[in-house]
Amino acid sequence: MTDLKEMTDLLYGEGEPMQGGTLTLEEAKEQGQAFAKYMPYCIVRDWIWADLDIDDKIIKDLETRNIKPVMVYAHHVMYDSSRRFESGNWVRTSPLIKFTPPCFFQTSNTVYILVGDGKRKTTSFEAIMSIF
Repeated sequence: MTDLKEMTDLLYGEGEPMQGGTLTLEEAKEQGQAFAKYMPYCIVRDWIWADLDIDDKIIKDLETRNIKPVMVYAHHVMYDSSRRFESGNWVRTSPLIKFTPPCFFQTSNTVYILVGDGKRKTTSFEAIMSIF
């Protein structure tokens, strides 16, 4: 079981600063429509880039499927093109398929547009999945 300190550190602790896109909401919507084409997109801020601390065997398995051991947790959804997440809610992504700088985080089913400042942290899979 993941301990409370690990979850608290993930959500509120220090991390390596990262810069996402410097876009207004309207600019991010335009970029999302152009970049995502036929995929849903979700614009987020106050985000955490979570490098997953997982076993090498699992990493190799993910790599064979072109999946990277990275997820994003965002404290604030600004807009979701499919209306799955309400504005102001939080969201946790599925693992990364492709990142296109400065702000396009693509998973198997969604493109997340990372707006503004974020943090990069390393955490366990259990810790990020225990957030609900």
